[in-house]
Amino acid sequence: MDETAARLPRPDFVRSTVKRFVRAHLAWTLPWLLSLLAAATMAAPFSKGQHGRKKDEEPKTQVLPLPKECPMALAADASALSFRVTPLLKVGKLTTQIRDALNEVLRDAHGATVVRLRAFVAGAGDSRRVQALVSEMFTDHRQNLPVVSIVQVGALGDDAAQVVIESVLSEHRDENPGGLVFFAGQYAKSLDASVAQIDSSLTQMSLGPASVASVTCFLDTMNDYQSQLRDTTSRFPNASVNLMQSLRQPGANAATCEAVARVAKATELPAPVMASARATLIPHRVVFTGLQLGFGSYLDDAASALDRMRKTASGADGIWNSMASFDVYSLSGEAASALRKTAPKFAVPDRAITIQPVEGLPSLDAAFGVEAVMPASETIQAAGAEH
Repeated sequence: MDETAARLPRPDFVRSTVKRFVRAHLAWTLPWLLSLLAAATMAAPFSKGQHGRKKDEEPKTQVLPLPKECPMALAADASALSFRVTPLLKVGKLTTQIRDALNEVLRDAHGATVVRLRAFVAGAGDSRRVQALVSEMFTDHRQNLPVVSIVQVGALGDDAAQVVIESVLSEHRDENPGGLVFFAGQYAKSLDASVAQIDSSLTQMSLGPASVASVTCFLDTMNDYQSQLRDTTSRFPNASVNLMQSLRQPGANAATCEAVARVAKATELPAPVMASARATLIPHRVVFTGLQLGFGSYLDDAASALDRMRKTASGADGIWNSMASFDVYSLSGEAASALRKTAPKFAVPDRAITIQPVEGLPSLDAAFGVEAVMPASETIQAAGAEH
């Protein structure tokens, strides 16, 4: 063995030195590596969401669709129309009663198309809930939206009742082969006298009480609802009857009743008789408008509302100057007077106008609301082709 080889470390010495170094190094690095791995494992759920989303990535805001707007005018075949009124409800707050009443309308339809709803709300609840719930519930049931009018009145037939809804349905069969006669409001000093006027007008047109399909009466005072309802129903046994007190503060015993009568077969009614009876025959198609609100009591405010309604009716092919009924729901005498003075300038037939004071409308700023029923343009063409 030479001198260089003698100075080299022995192999067993080298192996033992390496082992001591590795053990010493791991003794202080291994705990640190384990703690780092544990910290990383605990932080993992916070750094990513359930679907791998980063911590600082905010979830997208859910945008709910706006409720659909109900149309302002619709046309329907007069021969297929039927009329309903929901029963008075005695349980629940306004929203609950609106839902229950609309469920009754949808159940009663049995597949027919709801063309028009007229909701009369009593009490201090927000009547705008009607429009929102109509949109929601009809959309959920995949039904076409009807035209809607909402009027706040003084009282219904029961203190617990907060809403009653009239509906017009388009059936799948002929209900009125000769069309419909619409009676504008018949004002009288009592309910009996108003009903008697309708009866007299029917007689002039060779129609009987059994032909009446719908009666709506606004009373100054509701003395005995059950008795009044029973008497009116007995006069018109086939009609849906709706009675209400127009204002909270009772007045005299005056009443204004409007009605719709079925015509069994095609007929021609003399125009003078129809004018004196405040009645209009619509033999074929009829246009219903929703409630158009006015926001002032001046002549210009009335003209603006009438102009908007005329354009709306024109969009549904309504014959404006042949209007069957033009209902004005007024919150003040000034608003009523402005509409009365402005209506002739817009060719609204005087026989069609009914001005009714009410308790409120679905807008705090509204001064009045107007709705109308009129024949569609093809009605005139079809009637002309028959003669």
